[in-house]
Amino acid sequence: MTRQLGNQAFSQAEQFLKEVRLPENVQAIAQQGVAKTHEFYTKSAATAQESAKVLTEVAETAWGSTKMLNEKLVQNFTANIEASFVVAHAIAKAQSLPEALKLQTEFFQKLAAQTTEQTKEFFDLSTRATQHVFEQVQAGATKAMKPVA
Repeated sequence: MTRQLGNQAFSQAEQFLKEVRLPENVQAIAQQGVAKTHEFYTKSAATAQESAKVLTEVAETAWGSTKMLNEKLVQNFTANIEASFVVAHAIAKAQSLPEALKLQTEFFQKLAAQTTEQTKEFFDLSTRATQHVFEQVQAGATKAMKPVA
């Protein structure tokens, strides 16, 4: 009996809701609310997409800079090791101890100068790469602050 009463109550309520007409101003407010919510969503989605694009560009720039700096380190390391082997072969062929010491001394002087130059160059590249990433972040932040049309 209770179940039948419940079904009857729901049927009556459902019938009542079908017959009730909302005032036009309520419909207009609801439609306006949906339109504004949809507009907000569209702008938010566009902003999120632009932010993701900017973040990707910054990450790609940072990765490119890291890759370039790593390649430079490997290039410098390889050049220094190869120079070490060249002088090692020359020292091994030296006819006397003074000649071997002279070759070794010249090598260390040359290596010190070369390492100093490599360090300066690496620091300059690193500074420029970091500046480039910061500029990209700043440009991306500026884009993100612009209102989406």
